[in-house]
Amino acid sequence: MKYTLAVSLAAAAALLALYVSFLEIFLQAGLLQGATSLELGIFWLQFFKIAVIASVRPLRNASSANIVDILGAELVVLLPALVIGNLAFGMTSAPALMVQILLAWIAGVAAFGTPFGTYKLARAMLKGETLVTVLPSAVFLSELMVLLVAGANSAAATGQGLAGMSRAILLVATGNPLTGAQAAGAAVLPPLVILYVSLLLFALSPGDVAYLARLRGVAALALLATAVAYACAYEASQLALSLTEVVLPPALVTVSLMWWVTREG
Repeated sequence: MKYTLAVSLAAAAALLALYVSFLEIFLQAGLLQGATSLELGIFWLQFFKIAVIASVRPLRNASSANIVDILGAELVVLLPALVIGNLAFGMTSAPALMVQILLAWIAGVAAFGTPFGTYKLARAMLKGETLVTVLPSAVFLSELMVLLVAGANSAAATGQGLAGMSRAILLVATGNPLTGAQAAGAAVLPPLVILYVSLLLFALSPGDVAYLARLRGVAALALLATAVAYACAYEASQLALSLTEVVLPPALVTVSLMWWVTREG
C-alpha cells in the first residue's frame, strides 16, 4: 500500500509541477487581458463546471465519457445554433463568434480540467486500476500539460492572449513550431522524467512485497532501454539515418535481457 501510494503521489506531483509552470506563465503574461466578454464567459464557465463536478460525488466518480459530455454541453447547443443563424438569417458575425467560443472552450477545459484529471489519475493508480486505464490517461494528461505550457509560452511571446494560447495548443499538437513554444522544453523535462519513472514502477509493480527485489532489476533494464532509445533517436536525427535501423538492434538486445532476467525457473 505504501509503495502504491508513493508511486501515485509522485505521478500526481509531476503533473502538478507542469501545471504550476503553466499557471505561472499564464498569470505573469496576463493572457486574459484583451479577451472578449464571450471568451471570458466560456472560459470561466469551464471552471464552474469543473468545480461542480469535483464537489458532487456522483459526478466526481462518473466515467470520463460522461464528464466530457458535461464539459462540451455548450458546444452542442451554441455552435449548431450559430450555424443555423448564419444560414437562415444571414448572421455575418456567426463565424467569428464560433471561433471565439471554440478557442475559449479549449483554453478553459485545458486550464481547469487538467488538475481534476490529475486527481482522477492518482486515484486510479492508488486503487490499482489496470494499465489499460492508467497509462493512456497519464499519457494524455502529460501531453495536454506540455501543450498548455507551450501554448502559454507562445501566447505570452506573441501577445495574442487567451485565443492565441488555444491556437498555439492546436498548432503545437499538430507538430507546427511556434514562437516561444520551444522555451517549454527545459521546464517540462524534469517533471516528465518523474512521471515516466512513476508510471514505469506502477506498470512493473508486482503487487507483492516479496518480489520487490526482483522489480529493481526489471526497472533498471527498462530505464536503460529508455536511455538507449533516446540516445539512438538523437543519433539518428544527427546522422539522418532511419530510426528503425538505429533503434532495432539495441531494442532486441534489451528485450532479450529483460526476458532473461524475468524468466521463471
